[in-house]
Amino acid sequence: MKVATWNVNSLNVRFPHVQEWMKTNSPDILALQEIKQINEAFPASEFQKLG
Repeated sequence: MKVATWNVNSLNVRFPHVQEWMKTNSPDILALQEIKQINEAFPASEFQKLG
């Protein structure tokens, strides 16, 4: 099992990097800190597409 944690310091700015990293590393669990985003703006469907 691969568990990863990442302090992204603004998901809006770094989402392309997160997507690419997830495609390359395929973590089972990813914990993101400091996303600085309201719940309604969280890109849940994009994360679901990544698995």
